[in-house]
Amino acid sequence: MMDLAILLFAAAAIAVQPDAKEIVRKSVAVNDADFQAIPKYTHRETDVQTKLDSSGQQTSVSKKTIEVLMIEGSPYEKLLAVNGKPLSAEDQRKEEEKLQKEIAKRRSESASARSARITKYQKSRRSDHLMMQQMVFAFNFKFVGEDMVNGRPAYVLDAEPRPDYRPLNQEAKVLTGMKGRLWVDKTGYHWMKVKAEVIKPVSYALFIAKVGPGTSFEFEQTPVNANLWLPSRFEQDVNAKILGIKSIRTREQETYTNYQPANKTQASH
Repeated sequence: MMDLAILLFAAAAIAVQPDAKEIVRKSVAVNDADFQAIPKYTHRETDVQTKLDSSGQQTSVSKKTIEVLMIEGSPYEKLLAVNGKPLSAEDQRKEEEKLQKEIAKRRSESASARSARITKYQKSRRSDHLMMQQMVFAFNFKFVGEDMVNGRPAYVLDAEPRPDYRPLNQEAKVLTGMKGRLWVDKTGYHWMKVKAEVIKPVSYALFIAKVGPGTSFEFEQTPVNANLWLPSRFEQDVNAKILGIKSIRTREQETYTNYQPANKTQASH
């Protein structure tokens, strides 16, 4: 009788286990809305780039903090600090002059120049968006439990590469050699955190470069308001070879803060 009770309890637990496909389906729609809202906000960004030697030892580090403004349909980066030190009063004045000149330039540019500038920005965004969308098609997702991320409950899904996935472009090909984990907010289905790593070498960029194990990325988002989550951190380690000869080892870390709605002058078109 006890064995039957245990079996019934196990069956009930399986029955109420969240469906990974449904979680992913809902989260894709929410994440798409979050992504589309990015150009409507300004933010501060701190970038740290670290170069490594072939053994993984640090050889150089550079750091800068910028304010990203949306001006007449595309972003503009205003330098605020270098290697953790704020700009001098003179350098701040120069950066403000550069900003005002850029605003004037964009307001007076020809229709064709304006279209080319905005099209270039939108092309970059489409490429980034495609990679996020392709993650859904490139992996089989499995529900593995629940977790707390920054004090909020999350569904946790493991992602394994699908053998039948066919990349839409060279950039997406890297997904065929990766596995990962996805944390999805239980309340609003926003992507809270994504971690992925290369588990087998993959050629890309017309086979000029090959990324291998040791390449990974981690991405986090944070709530900006009740219905919107935007990026808060991105970290990427790259282990690649160019033409099978030159090794590249780098680490990039980006943090995003101080999100503010763009004003009418800055608003994306």
